[in-house]
Amino acid sequence: MTARIAVLVLAHRTAPLHALLRVLDARFRVFVHMDAKADWPAMRLPPHASLVEPRIEVFWGGWSMMQATLSLLDAARAAGGFRRYVLVSGDALPVVPLDRLEAALLDEAREFVDLVEVPDDPALAGMAVAAATERHGWVQPWRRYNPTAWDHRLLNPFQRDAAARHYGVAQDRIDWIRGDVERLLRDVLAQLRPPCPFPRFWYGAQWWALTADTVEAIRPAAARPEVVRFFRYIQVPDEHLIQTILGNTPAALGGRRAVGTPMWTDHARRAQGTDTLDRAGFRTAAARGPQILFARKFDPDKAPDIAAAIAAGRYAEEVLAGG
Repeated sequence: MTARIAVLVLAHRTAPLHALLRVLDARFRVFVHMDAKADWPAMRLPPHASLVEPRIEVFWGGWSMMQATLSLLDAARAAGGFRRYVLVSGDALPVVPLDRLEAALLDEAREFVDLVEVPDDPALAGMAVAAATERHGWVQPWRRYNPTAWDHRLLNPFQRDAAARHYGVAQDRIDWIRGDVERLLRDVLAQLRPPCPFPRFWYGAQWWALTADTVEAIRPAAARPEVVRFFRYIQVPDEHLIQTILGNTPAALGGRRAVGTPMWTDHARRAQGTDTLDRAGFRTAAARGPQILFARKFDPDKAPDIAAAIAAGRYAEEVLAGG
């Protein structure tokens, strides 16, 4: 069986990744990037999966996330022969049976990607993020004019626990140090940062599924030096780089419809303390529309019934029944 779909997996834990690899079969060629910060014990991958190296230390919101994404994409392109490239998280699972998943991804009339234009407001440069968010109702307009450098455990606010352990410093002290460094960097980056290389700035969910034609049309732009220089210091570039290229070059879509991200993340349930994909999560995902093919945040320890169904080879029958 020759796979026509490349699944690109950004992973940082082995247990949910193992579940995803057991669910997907040889119709899907899987390329895995495992965060270099994570442990990688001896794990035998199935024949249709491979680990992409070198592994990169990935920091949420930093350019490293985009580096890992492009590394996966280029590894799959080098393998050749794929009609669709699908970017998913290592804690994701398909929410439709594999026959339907394959058929949806091989439907080349659609591109599964969010494309939302971001209002342009140069007055946001140097403004506090809270004030900018209050003005526009979302943080994305602020990102265009306020560079950040989050590819370091000391500088990334989501790494405060890891930074405190690494440096042997209390968390409140780490926060104080990071704040001082951020203030210094902010002024330097603002002075050195190049202008946006595109006239319009776009946003979308990190997760997408693009046809080979679209990937080949946009990949050269993502490698342009001026594009890399700008997006390297964008906050959360994985929500902007691909989307901005597509938004400014709609011909790259080749007439295909952009129908939205194929990934569902239930932020409402997460806010209520349910931070795993369980049976209720699958029901919610199934009601989100035909473009939703995957859902995130599966934790085998928190959803043992789903983990057991996967281990028994009965995922479709027991979890997706009627889906």
